Amino acid sequence: ATNCVTGVPCQYPDELDFRIIVLTFNRPDSLRKCLSHMAKLDTLGHEVGVDIWIDRSKEGKLDEDTYEISSEFQDTWTCGQVCLHIQDRNAYIIGQWVDAWRPRENTREIALILEDDIDISPLTYKWLKLMNSKFRDVSDVAGYTLQMENVNYVKPNLRPVSNIPKTDNVFLYRLFGTWGYSPKPNEWRDFQDWFHEVRKDNTFKPYMPDLVINKWFTGFERQGRADSMWEMWPIYYHNKSNLYTVYSNLRNYTGHNNTLLDMNRLEPGLHYKAHSRITKDKSYLLLSQWNPELEKFPEYLPRHDFDGSCVNSSAENNNTYL
Repeated sequence: ATNCVTGVPCQYPDELDFRIIVLTFNRPDSLRKCLSHMAKLDTLGHEVGVDIWIDRSKEGKLDEDTYEISSEFQDTWTCGQVCLHIQDRNAYIIGQWVDAWRPRENTREIALILEDDIDISPLTYKWLKLMNSKFRDVSDVAGYTLQMENVNYVKPNLRPVSNIPKTDNVFLYRLFGTWGYSPKPNEWRDFQDWFHEVRKDNTFKPYMPDLVINKWFTGFERQGRADSMWEMWPIYYHNKSNLYTVYSNLRNYTGHNNTLLDMNRLEPGLHYKAHSRITKDKSYLLLSQWNPELEKFPEYLPRHDFDGSCVNSSAENNNTYL
């Protein structure tokens, strides 16, 4: 669908209002579930483009079942264009994530990047459009995550996020969230430029010694699988650049359980062995009804560091979305 090549950030020939990017490899059943939830997305009558990126194996093999399911979705999606992109060689998860979207400079295009074991709420589009309208011009916000489950403070050890006021429908956290991520275009461009430059130095490592997740990363390094934990690179970059991610706080804010913007099925793959766990359908927990209360933002949102402590930020940033 494009002339993009593996290893180079892909800039699409067209510029859209909203683009969903799905990253997949060889989990056809998982991809089918992911796309079935996307098919229920309420786009408010607007066009939404979909780009499905299919990786190849290290031997260069394409999973035919994954390609077939992607083609079927291309034929049935009615809300906009669907493009299939097949890597010309193995990109691995790190290459899929970093290079699947090269936004134009100062574009207003919104992109949502999903792995194939993520199921999204029908109201994802509406929530992300709202977040973008509120935080687009807040300079220390790097992007928005759909992730609500399994969010912990990570310094020095894992500790559940528990100090966010119930009156706040969102919070700002230093940690990058991969379970459905929508990066702000210019910040994502800057990250890509930095990433491809520092990767030229084989001795550079994105170590974060004070964080418990650093132990996971170094463990993968010893196994020769460090790039499977690709998110260490944006975590490192966001920290050095003083950037935050917007998380939702809908369960505490509403008092209801069915408030997830997405769910991760934790399918067998890079980090979970086959049959090591039973994946459960928790789609009944996805947000299915919009409440106008969700559009009310607190007057002030503190920034939370890796340990949950509040970080002072400039009044200019905080006043942007009053």
